[in-house]
Amino acid sequence: MAKTRSSLEAAGLKQRTANISERVKKIVVSPIKEMRILAEKVPGAISFGQGMPYVDTPLAIKEKLVTALKTKDISKYSTSPGLPELRKALAERVMKKRGLQGVKPEEILVTVGAMEGLGAAVMTVINPGDEVIVVTPGFSSHIEQILLAGGVPKFVPLIEKIGWQLDVNAFKKAITKKTKAIILCNPNNPTGSVYSKKDLQEIEQLVLKHNIILILDEPYDFLLYDNATHYSPASNPALKNNLIACFSFSKEFAMTGYRIGYVYADSGIINQMMKVHDAFCICAARISQEAALAALEISDEFTKDLVKKLDYNRKLVMKWLDKMPDIRFQRVHIISFQNTK
Repeated sequence: MAKTRSSLEAAGLKQRTANISERVKKIVVSPIKEMRILAEKVPGAISFGQGMPYVDTPLAIKEKLVTALKTKDISKYSTSPGLPELRKALAERVMKKRGLQGVKPEEILVTVGAMEGLGAAVMTVINPGDEVIVVTPGFSSHIEQILLAGGVPKFVPLIEKIGWQLDVNAFKKAITKKTKAIILCNPNNPTGSVYSKKDLQEIEQLVLKHNIILILDEPYDFLLYDNATHYSPASNPALKNNLIACFSFSKEFAMTGYRIGYVYADSGIINQMMKVHDAFCICAARISQEAALAALEISDEFTKDLVKKLDYNRKLVMKWLDKMPDIRFQRVHIISFQNTK
């Protein structure tokens, strides 16, 4: 069998090629999702693939949705960039979480999860042949989005021996005249490592020096263990013209199925991204936007409790692994979303 990056193809699925574009033939469904599809055929299989909180969406959010469903506007499109009241609330959220001032609703785009935001970002800034630096191990979907845009992923390995941290010198060597962007997911998916502020600030300087775009993927910014702290380059005002920051409600509020996220960037970038956003999805689902508004009104206690539950599971898994003599692992901030009780 020919080598393939697709788990489904490796399992025997034959892919049609007639009348299929070359750009699509070059990409695969993320192996994470493919493995879940394959696992559905195995009775009793438990997937540790996709990041899905095992807890339910907070009841307060559901109750507000029941009320929203009774209104006539819930079945209509919102404007393409999102509900005005949601964009305003998200601008305030970015200022609060990132210590910024003056963030405007026009600098927020409501998206179909962070994934659509990332895809729109890549399609907006990447030309065919442009190089995009990504880390390895990294989130596989970043690669597919780059390839779909005609870009070239350039891989920079993380430093395993110090807990999968950034190799700034390797970033410096990887930048060429063709480099257009860097994509960083922090905390990292799949290792769970939290990058140091010092390393991230050095990456910021590289971005400014070479006038490239830094695309941030930060759905796990709340998920910190062992007193770890999270630093985001989105908190640096000097980076604003070179930044596209993507966020999600999926993990923090147990809302993976609602498919709702948002992007923070300069309004000029947002206006260009809206072209892609409109072409592919028009707007995020109105009901999901109402859910996002409700999520922003609930107490932080839900998220704190979620982190405690996930930390319990994390420690339980590490305890099991410690008993396996042939298993070696690092105690980085492992992202674990399955109920191991």
